[in-house]
Amino acid sequence: MRRRSFLKSAALAGAAALPLARAGFAADKPAEIVVMTWGGLWGNALKDGVDAAIEAASGIKVLQDRGASPVERITKLKINLDHQTFDAFQLHDGLWPLAVKEGVVEPIDPASPRLGNLKNVYPRFIHSHWVAQIFSAIGITYNTKLVKTPPAAFADLWRPEFKGRIVLPDITHSIGPDIIAIGALAAGKDAKDADAGFEMLKRMVGQQPIWVKDTDSIMNAFRDEEAVIGLLYTSQTFTVQGWGTPVKWVFPAEGAIAISWGTGIAKNTKNKDWAEVYLNLTLDAKTQPFFTKAFNYPGTNKGSLAELPPELQARVRYSDDELKRLVELDQSFMADHRAEWTDRWNRIVAAG
Repeated sequence: MRRRSFLKSAALAGAAALPLARAGFAADKPAEIVVMTWGGLWGNALKDGVDAAIEAASGIKVLQDRGASPVERITKLKINLDHQTFDAFQLHDGLWPLAVKEGVVEPIDPASPRLGNLKNVYPRFIHSHWVAQIFSAIGITYNTKLVKTPPAAFADLWRPEFKGRIVLPDITHSIGPDIIAIGALAAGKDAKDADAGFEMLKRMVGQQPIWVKDTDSIMNAFRDEEAVIGLLYTSQTFTVQGWGTPVKWVFPAEGAIAISWGTGIAKNTKNKDWAEVYLNLTLDAKTQPFFTKAFNYPGTNKGSLAELPPELQARVRYSDDELKRLVELDQSFMADHRAEWTDRWNRIVAAG
């Protein structure tokens, strides 16, 4: 989709959203609002889509704070609670429980006239204090040239022939703790059965996996054929395919792990009305395609798929059955145990 068409769509989305909200405003229009987010392609997609929409429709300038890591965003919000300088912020699903626990995010008001797009969002992506904008699924990616028998389940990661050729996220990765839940699922247990998960981790250490700290390193391991199988999102698998690497993504028999990224409203923001408008625009069917174009991520608005060209629709479409089989990990439970799990993970991996 051409940039000009995207910008036009975003402006139309903003123009459509704002008149519906004006009757509910409790404060004068600010000169600017401040949003904490990621940099790079993500921040650029947000700027071209959501930021452009609200600026075109209202004249409000959006300032992006891209300088902090996700955990640092929560710290900055807490430091500024008494004199809040931020209005909205973005995190991945694994960190929202911490943001709620630290008291730095306002609860979502589903009855707000400024959040009209909520009715078009898949209910599973609407949470008490934040709403997911885009999502993906963690499954198995493998090299179709080098793997003779394709994997069908997470349990296949433990097959002997993959020893030394498996790439997995380190515990410090945003999805690092997921290997415990995945191990439990592979053992036929509940995802919260940590003991089963750590027993499978001990077995995985014997497989001599390649532990990496970021997603780019996972993709590079596939590109360089250092790894022939591993955990990866559907979205990034398409990126690796684009490099000419013969890889394929598999929806595991145990269910793929859902992962999502979204937006919340900063606690004590002075511009809550406009922060709600901003959040609403991240959920618009005409702005979410900016992220699909950049990352192959599907949007959480049910109507966003129809806004995509056919080739992108094919990349991000999940069947109704697959959507039902997405495994939603208990992120609050995992957040409460993250320190304990990290220590346990380090001791097991070091001993191997």
